[in-house]
Amino acid sequence: MTLPDYLNEVEHAVRTVIAEIHAEHEQLARLQRELAALTAATNDGYQRADFLALNPDLDDEGLGTAIHWDTYFGPDKDRHHKAANVQATEAKIETRSFSVAALSGSLLQYAKQGLSLRYGKNRDGCPVGREMAGLPVHEIIWQGRNQALHWEEGNPHKPVVTCFESLAVGADAAFSEYKQRSMAYEVITLLGWRSVEDFNRDMQLYA
Repeated sequence: MTLPDYLNEVEHAVRTVIAEIHAEHEQLARLQRELAALTAATNDGYQRADFLALNPDLDDEGLGTAIHWDTYFGPDKDRHHKAANVQATEAKIETRSFSVAALSGSLLQYAKQGLSLRYGKNRDGCPVGREMAGLPVHEIIWQGRNQALHWEEGNPHKPVVTCFESLAVGADAAFSEYKQRSMAYEVITLLGWRSVEDFNRDMQLYA
């Protein structure tokens, strides 16, 4: 089977996995933005009320008290409701974190399998293709898949260490956490794989 044929075979799976991964994170980000806005409004209201309480000569007929209760029954109450929503979403994300990491790892596995199909386990003759943080994308795919699969063992092989230390310096410091958790989601985000077309664009460089 050629690499283009392989990409055609896995296209539906890749499309589905990518959509599920990103939808989950986008929902959490939206709720966190809403919570941050409400928290800011709440803090502003209480700060104004506290300022007037400490400066009674500026408090016009209990304005500070009015601001306090307006804040409590307004943005603060909304903030608690939103906080509950965010906490519920975060709890869902936490319980699904293994699933999200596994889905991201599966996406890297699809890519790694395509490279193996074309070039073998040693990637002999594999072109550089696109580069990121001084690394060819095929190396990021390969070691990203290995890290996602074996990180819990706590003893990453040297190629994984070299790859993720380079990414931590050249791309994002978060990659330094490669010994603590799966970095599969961060890897596919770095690669910009938000659609099957993005995935195929990189993979076709190795056809």
